[in-house]
Amino acid sequence: MYRTTPTGVLYFGIGNKDEIEKFRRPNYKVEMKKKLLNCLLVTAMLLFAANTSAQKMGDATERSAKLTEWMRINLSLTNEQLPIVRDINLKYAKKMDALQTNLLPKSEKIREITDNDKAKDEELKNVLTGSQFQTYLSKKQEIKKKFNENLKQRRQAG
Repeated sequence: MYRTTPTGVLYFGIGNKDEIEKFRRPNYKVEMKKKLLNCLLVTAMLLFAANTSAQKMGDATERSAKLTEWMRINLSLTNEQLPIVRDINLKYAKKMDALQTNLLPKSEKIREITDNDKAKDEELKNVLTGSQFQTYLSKKQEIKKKFNENLKQRRQAG
């Protein structure tokens, strides 16, 4: 029942001789350290890529300021509307940031985004005039359409 490997290791005949011998290889620990280091390196690269893509979008304050400026120009916001719209945009930009770091399943995140979008539109509807709101909705649809087209192109290319 007792067997020995070429290096003199005793074993009880359980398992393959090669399986037992791999633990006696002098390079085994070095190989495992290299594999672990590679895994850590890949993880660090993925985290770095995710962080830089989030930085490209900017923080909530930056994004809401850009959106407010866009709305001021394209919707001809009045001086009374501007601070209210700025606050609404900032409020929902912060909610989007919170969703990005949340560990909810993707389907729940999408539902939250949709709910937030509807709530934001309702708040804006109370601030904007009828024509401003219609312009806002049509521009929003154009942007969504362009985004979806770009997404399709990226999926086909990649």
